[in-house]
Amino acid sequence: MVLAFSIIGLLVLTLIYFLVRHQASQTEIRALKHQMKSLDSQSRFSLSALTTLASQLQRIYLTRLENLQKHALIGSEDFAVAKFIMNQVEFIVMQCCEKRATIEEALNKTLENSEFSIEQINKYIAKQPSEIRIPWCKNTVGGFISACYNLTSDKVKTKDPRESENSTPS
Repeated sequence: MVLAFSIIGLLVLTLIYFLVRHQASQTEIRALKHQMKSLDSQSRFSLSALTTLASQLQRIYLTRLENLQKHALIGSEDFAVAKFIMNQVEFIVMQCCEKRATIEEALNKTLENSEFSIEQINKYIAKQPSEIRIPWCKNTVGGFISACYNLTSDKVKTKDPRESENSTPS
């Protein structure tokens, strides 16, 4: 009889242990669900802000590029390639941030339905000063944005080749 009560007591204690453990697990699950909702909300807000910023950067870069063309600081062929790149800023940034793509992968996606090829883009970038080539070659979002900024900068574009000739000692 004592043995039966001991076994029943042990089973009751085991049942109580599993009930308490189940309740603790449920509390932890509720806390994790709340944390997940909070993180999801923050991530959606961050993605929305990133989209807005990328869109604004694209508009700024296009405006700056058009100003360079108005002042004849960029050739028409270079302007076409640069304008294509600037028109893709938002898409490329979002592809890199959402899908973890590299700049090259995102750029290749944009080239699928365009008249340009990756070779034309690479030749254009190769002709640019190191302030553009080096960030571009990093193949990261930061490098891409820096390269686009420098591509549309009148300081980089207005360097006169004669200045470098005059600065070398004769």
